[in-house]
Amino acid sequence: MKANMKKIFITLLLILFSTNVFAAQSQIAQVNGMMCIKCQKMVTKALQAASPNADVKVSWPEGVAISSFADKSNLTEEDYKNAILGTGFEVIKVVSVDKIINDAEEARKLVD
Repeated sequence: MKANMKKIFITLLLILFSTNVFAAQSQIAQVNGMMCIKCQKMVTKALQAASPNADVKVSWPEGVAISSFADKSNLTEEDYKNAILGTGFEVIKVVSVDKIINDAEEARKLVD
């Protein structure tokens, strides 16, 4: 009986752990043409409008836009790219990762 309880407990932990680990997602875009804080704000505003529940961070010096989601993104990579293209900036690459990214330098490494 004790061994069965241990197996059930371990199974429940694995289910909970795997759900939490793979629930988060970040979308990262390499963006060309941003030259100042005004550019950064334009891209930030566009991404916040496209995904109101995302935590959006845009960095013009690193040339990246990051949207982090507690769950999965509501945008395809193409939709994400189009949201940025609507601001007039060039999108070189978009990637999605199954974790929260908050650091612009880390994001830049993922799109290089």
